[in-house]
Amino acid sequence: MNRIIPVHISFYNDRWEKMISDGVKALGYTPRFLQGDEVRLEDVADAEILFGMFPADILRQCDKLRWMQCSFAGVDRYCRPGVFAREDVILTNASGAYGITISEHMLCVLLMMMRRMPEYQELIARRGWGIIGDIRSIYGSTVTIVGMGDIGSNFGRRLKAMGAKVIGVRRTAHEVPDWADAVYPIDAICEAVKDADVVALCLPGTDKTRATLNETVLAAMKPGSYVLNVGRGSAVDQKALYDALCSGKLAGAALDVAEPEPLPPDHFLWDAPNLLLTPHVSGNMSLSKTCELVIQLFLRNLAHWEKGEPLEKVVDRSQGY
Repeated sequence: MNRIIPVHISFYNDRWEKMISDGVKALGYTPRFLQGDEVRLEDVADAEILFGMFPADILRQCDKLRWMQCSFAGVDRYCRPGVFAREDVILTNASGAYGITISEHMLCVLLMMMRRMPEYQELIARRGWGIIGDIRSIYGSTVTIVGMGDIGSNFGRRLKAMGAKVIGVRRTAHEVPDWADAVYPIDAICEAVKDADVVALCLPGTDKTRATLNETVLAAMKPGSYVLNVGRGSAVDQKALYDALCSGKLAGAALDVAEPEPLPPDHFLWDAPNLLLTPHVSGNMSLSKTCELVIQLFLRNLAHWEKGEPLEKVVDRSQGY
C-alpha cells in the first residue's frame, strides 16, 4: 500500500501544513504538498489517497486511486461520469466545515438589505445625512430555507435564536428539527414560500436542483420578500429573478453564486435593482475556522480509513452530493 498522500489545497500556509503533516505522520503516512495551480500527473499517479482539489483530466489517469477527500463541500464537478479512472473510488466532501462561515455571510447580507445599508452607503457617498425610511427585522419574520443540510441548518439555528419563524424545505418531509417550525417536501415549495419574508437557497448543483427558484415559485411568494442564494447559481432562474426585482415584486436579493462564474461584463444581473452580488466568497477559506474544520475532517477520515471503518461525508455521485 502506498503511504504517500498528495495534498493540494487553496489555503496553504505553514500553520496548516504543520497540522496536516503532524496528523498524517501520526497515522503512518507521508504528505506530499503540491503548491501552485498546476498539478502534474507524476505527483499523483502512484497515490491511493488524495486530499484537496485536483483537475479531472489528471484524475482520469489515476488508476491506483481508492479515496479522494475534497477540501470543499460542492463536488458536482467530480460527480460526472468518467471523472475517475475507477468507478469504485470513494469520494468524500467537506460538508460540515462551511456552515459557520456561510450562515454568517447570509445573516450579514440579509441584515444589510433589511436595514437598507446599500441605500445608506449611497447616501453617505453623496455626503448626505438623514433617515431614509422604515427598516425591517429578522425578529418576527418568516424565513423559508430550501436545502436543510449543514449550511441551511446553521442558518436556521441562527434565525431561530433571533426570533424568526423558520420553515425548511427538503427532498422529502422527514422529522422537524428543533430549529424549524415546519418542514415541506420540495414538491410543495410553492406552499412553503407563500408566507415567507425571506427565501434562502442552500442547494447543491445537480440536475434536480436546477431552477428550483423559478417564475412559478417567485409568483407564489408575497410582495416585498427577499431572496438569498449561497449554493449554486444554477438553482435560480436568474432572468425570472431579475424580472421580479425590476418589477418591485421582491424587496431585494443577495446572490453569492451565479451562472456562469464569473459573470460576463454584459450580463443583465449587473443592472438588477436592489441586488447584493458577491463573487462566491461566502464559503471560501478566508475564515481560519473553516480551514481547521476541513483538516480535522480529513484526519478523522484518514483514521477511519486506517482502521477499515466507514468514512464520514461520503458522496453519492449519482445524486451529486
